[in-house]
Amino acid sequence: MRGAMLERMKKLDKAEVEFRKVLQADPDSAGAMNYIGYMLANANLRLEESLDLINKALDLEPGNGAYLDSLGWVQYRMGRLEDAEKNLRKALEKTPRDPTVHDHMADVLMKASKIREAVAQWEASLKEWDSSSPADMVPEEIAQVKRKLEAAKVRLAR
Repeated sequence: MRGAMLERMKKLDKAEVEFRKVLQADPDSAGAMNYIGYMLANANLRLEESLDLINKALDLEPGNGAYLDSLGWVQYRMGRLEDAEKNLRKALEKTPRDPTVHDHMADVLMKASKIREAVAQWEASLKEWDSSSPADMVPEEIAQVKRKLEAAKVRLAR
């Protein structure tokens, strides 16, 4: 919990230390592996290490939608768009109501010039954010999704 709190505060180095403590106590903590891997991928840092950690988490919990999202996200960051799209589609099958997974899928689709599909995914993301509990809402992420959606619509109109 301390690691997650520090990550939300953008203190990634300190958050990683806390998650590494979890792994020292429990080397098979798929949740800690995934959290570190996703955190690194999200910050576009140490992507190979991120990929390794997420793959280890998936070895322990195959089919976990959150971990599949993390895998797709690190693959996107590495420029592996086909793999990213494949794993994000699997993540959406497991967690169809997660706004972040829809946002990640839209980013992949946009980079692959699949603009109409990207627009649909960002619209789905906003729909899921709208039905989220207020405690789960992240205003900065919602605003970012709205900006990306508007930019995609402008590009589509051209």
